[in-house]
Amino acid sequence: MRFPRLSTSAFRRAATVCGAALLLTTGLATDAGAAITPGPVVGWGADNTGQLGNGNTDDSPFPVRTARSRRTISLDGGANHSVALRADGTVWAWGLNSDGQLGNGTNTSSTRPVQVCAPGQAPPCAGVLTDVVAVASGAFHNLALRADGSVVAWGDNDHGQLGDGTTTDRNTPVQVCARAQAAPCSDFLTGITGLDGGSWHSLAVHADRTVSSWGLNSSGQLGDGSGDFQKSVPVQVALTGAAGSVAGGSGHSLALLTDGTVRGWGHNFFGQLGDGTATGTHTPVQVCAPGQTAPCSSFLTGVNQIAAGGDHSVALLSLQSEQGVVGWGDNRKGQLGDGTFGHQQNPIPVRACAVGQAAPCSGFLSGVFDIAAGGEHTLAVASDLTALGWGSSSNGQLGDGTTTDRNVPVQVCSGRRPSPCAEPLTDVFTVAAGTSHSLATHR
Repeated sequence: MRFPRLSTSAFRRAATVCGAALLLTTGLATDAGAAITPGPVVGWGADNTGQLGNGNTDDSPFPVRTARSRRTISLDGGANHSVALRADGTVWAWGLNSDGQLGNGTNTSSTRPVQVCAPGQAPPCAGVLTDVVAVASGAFHNLALRADGSVVAWGDNDHGQLGDGTTTDRNTPVQVCARAQAAPCSDFLTGITGLDGGSWHSLAVHADRTVSSWGLNSSGQLGDGSGDFQKSVPVQVALTGAAGSVAGGSGHSLALLTDGTVRGWGHNFFGQLGDGTATGTHTPVQVCAPGQTAPCSSFLTGVNQIAAGGDHSVALLSLQSEQGVVGWGDNRKGQLGDGTFGHQQNPIPVRACAVGQAAPCSGFLSGVFDIAAGGEHTLAVASDLTALGWGSSSNGQLGDGTTTDRNVPVQVCSGRRPSPCAEPLTDVFTVAAGTSHSLATHR
């Protein structure tokens, strides 16, 4: 999920007044209003289908400018495509379009951003999607939250991840049904405050702080306890406690509660649920605190933001505590950032090291205010408004000018002096990650 970020000046005021709490307490969105800072988009990493949006299909190990992307306030990445929300409430997408994930009424891929059509349109669309306040991507589908609290979705629907009661792909947006509906739906989701896309499933937070989910459920990632293979309309997650935000991975899901604790459910082979085991579950379990072993007696607290990668999970802790970023789950590419590669013996959160450290790290990341998780990599924005990356870089998705995997954070290059990386990317407002590519808005 990507809510609009505070402007740089507002961020600094919040840090001064609130002890760097960032007004993002427990995953609840701020009323950013006029404080939104729009900016252009840059992308780096895989570009085989044009997901970097710069007009070609050449991978780039450092940031390149996305075309027609000014005044972007939120963005996300899928398997081979990207989606962005502009300050005027319109949505643009680029990259692979085999399942209609660009939402422009066609199935033709594009190396430059195209505008997403309004629901019910046919190409050439006479109306475009407007009044959007947040966007999110799955592997091959997208979601958009509108100002009236409704949700629309488009793209791949093989497992019902569009939530319209069918398994029919859609190349323009359709409205997501309410719980307990059947196609053709007569009632639709309303009062939604946040959303995110897993690879083949979708998640939404309601105003009453309950969570709905729909799509593939092969590993229990819908969290309703049913064990059904898939659901084409939303069901309620069997979550105890009030949810502030959600995050979807390949086969697992996360919820950040308003008390700053985290729950996970679904696939857990790599320990991505963070409960100290490798046992999957169809209902939520609580994420353990660092240093615990199962059965845990202490749990992760003070979380401000969550992100779910392919098979790993990341949490941003309170800046006031100076505890920075923790991760758990798959670490074969170093995506947990703790200076190691490979599986954890006890799959619980570990702290991400500071830039330049080596295991066992004596210094750890702090002052981070945004995180994102890709297929096998992790991104962060530091308090000096530079971007960091760690994990897989097979396609250059860490942005440091190389294709070398990193098990501790490295700075993302500016792209102006990429070889060797002599200048970091600066004035970064938010980051997003696809499977093997990365995105950021900056000044």
